[in-house]
Amino acid sequence: MASLLTRPASIREQAFVNACNRASTPLPAWSRLAEGVTPVNCMGLSFPNRLGIAAGFDRAGRLGRRAGNLGFGAIELGSWSRGSWPDRLPAEDPKVLLGTRLGVRLAATTPVSPQQETGQLIRLIEKAWLTADYLTIAPDWLQQAIPFQQLHSNLLRLQDAQQALQSLTRKFCPVVYKLRVRPGNEDACNVVPYLASQGVDGVLVSFDFGKPVTSAHYRQWQDPVLQASTCRTIEACQRHLQGSSALLTNGGVCSRQNYQDRLHAGADLVQLHNALVFEGPDIGWKLSQ
Repeated sequence: MASLLTRPASIREQAFVNACNRASTPLPAWSRLAEGVTPVNCMGLSFPNRLGIAAGFDRAGRLGRRAGNLGFGAIELGSWSRGSWPDRLPAEDPKVLLGTRLGVRLAATTPVSPQQETGQLIRLIEKAWLTADYLTIAPDWLQQAIPFQQLHSNLLRLQDAQQALQSLTRKFCPVVYKLRVRPGNEDACNVVPYLASQGVDGVLVSFDFGKPVTSAHYRQWQDPVLQASTCRTIEACQRHLQGSSALLTNGGVCSRQNYQDRLHAGADLVQLHNALVFEGPDIGWKLSQ
């Protein structure tokens, strides 16, 4: 038992602990930076800035809105599923430097069909509706080769459920549809024109080489050719969306230049995760100031 208690945390666990500790005692210089932020409107919501933390870093909401003390205008919690719902939901914190928006990533559990996955997602949306400022989902059927009518009917079910909740609660909660994209392969974005035609609130283009992410894999993103290819994908998606839906992106954002390039390519919000692990908890202010 003693050996288990003294076993060092993984680099990701330690990075998360460091971020929580730093968010609890923000530096005085960060307060001055927070005074100069200019809020932006996206998906009908006001965000302090365009920089967010992607899902996977803060799974249960222990950091939550205190991410505003680290310079982030949004944080996406989760993924939350039927079997991994947190025991304690994140609470409001009146002492944060930025009014960070709270997203929640929802995931169905081993669905056997698109219809069953959609049903699970609807129940999860209902459960998270009053907690989140916005929700993110990644239906498997959205990037599978299924008949168009089946894809369309499932999307309509999700949108109808969203509208029903909005009418019932009088609360607006955007729903973002996540697309997993391997860098250099734009085929996954073929569904973007369809999502734009259906008026979804947002599309998240997530560039992902797969797990696990090591320091060596992280350094791959320093390749300017790779960074340029992601920006071309973002530009193509934005041309399809034409402002009808917000465009979010994550994956490979390691520096202020990467962040600015994604914005210049057309992204409305930019998320990071691994940069917090490998660069430290002050990366938010370095990128967003």
